[in-house]
Amino acid sequence: MIGLGMLKRIVRKRSRLLGLTLVLITGCTVGVCWHLASNPFPIDKLEALHASPALTDAKGHTLSRALTIDEQWRLPVPLEDISPWLRKATVAVEDERFADHHGVDFVSVGRASLQNLLAGRVVSGASTLDMQLCRMLDPRPRTFGAKLSEAARAWQADDWLTKEEVFEAYLNLAPYGGNLQGAEAASLRYFGKSADELSLPEAALLAGIPQSPARLRPDRFPEKAKKRRNKVLDRM
Repeated sequence: MIGLGMLKRIVRKRSRLLGLTLVLITGCTVGVCWHLASNPFPIDKLEALHASPALTDAKGHTLSRALTIDEQWRLPVPLEDISPWLRKATVAVEDERFADHHGVDFVSVGRASLQNLLAGRVVSGASTLDMQLCRMLDPRPRTFGAKLSEAARAWQADDWLTKEEVFEAYLNLAPYGGNLQGAEAASLRYFGKSADELSLPEAALLAGIPQSPARLRPDRFPEKAKKRRNKVLDRM
């Protein structure tokens, strides 16, 4: 049985944690607002990205492809040409409230702040697909300031792009191991098929890779990739 003194200590501790969490959320909100004016969404970088050059025959069939100038395999395709399974799996594991927030998910920010406080270290993030897209377009060291900048830019992303365009850009730029950038390049490399042909298990496996591309690529670490795939399926 919990004594009255112990109960009071638990309540005080929880109250302090709640107070610190609210302070963190408020600080993040103020920081995001401060960064808005000086960190516009990098639409110019998104528009400047090039696809891997391709050589086709007279009927439009691809004969060969080459790396982009920045040595990436990047094969952008329209959102409707990406398997619905991959779209569902990506949202489930990366940003379950993607359709409802405006670039920054303050519910996830609060939850992640509380989890990190309780653990005494960073165990959870709160990056939305919009924020991850901003990071892909303008990589920088993972600092708190960079996080605020990503949040500010993500907040503006919905002013430049529709949700469908944000999602399409993410799926065409996400890292899937090595120099594979985007779902189409990854699908062709790992499964020998286009992204619109992915089955549910294949889509779940791909959706899990961007969290840690070097550690989860299935051609090198199949067991880790399989474990992550199963987690994605559970989240779905």
